[in-house]
Amino acid sequence: MTEIKIPVCFLKWNEVSVALHIASLRHTESIRMGLKDNHGYTGRDLHDNLYGVLGEMAFSKITGRYFPMTVNNFKDADVGDKWQIRTVGSNKNRSLIVRYPDPDDHFYALMDVERCQMWARKEDSYKAVFKGWITAKDAKQARYLTDFGYTERPKVFKVPNSALKMLDWVPM
Repeated sequence: MTEIKIPVCFLKWNEVSVALHIASLRHTESIRMGLKDNHGYTGRDLHDNLYGVLGEMAFSKITGRYFPMTVNNFKDADVGDKWQIRTVGSNKNRSLIVRYPDPDDHFYALMDVERCQMWARKEDSYKAVFKGWITAKDAKQARYLTDFGYTERPKVFKVPNSALKMLDWVPM
């Protein structure tokens, strides 16, 4: 039996410092531009932004891709030309979420980020686990559609981890 190795990386304090800076730039730019949370979301602002940046950074580190550190790119790819990174860790949902308007030809990767217990790994601050990826086209199946019980919010496609592809083949 072949053992599947789950890609994991640890982010050190200096990487978290860069992520905090990018998250704060994204947050303050949204304020400056008068943008509101999308899809009826009322989240934790900077906290959610930080976890999103950490996920993008970790994906880049695991896959050996350049992390562009973008601000104000919104629906453009997070990494490369077609990679959208979805991060869990700062919320209760643990599944990859894809929405109707998400580009069908983009790749959606799920990263699970959690704060390390300092006694366990003194040199690292956050642990990130690559859970898998899927194209938006493959994710947009009726069986994945849900509103999570929030009838005032638009439905989304909640893709279970079992439907995600692993890193044995990753499109460029």
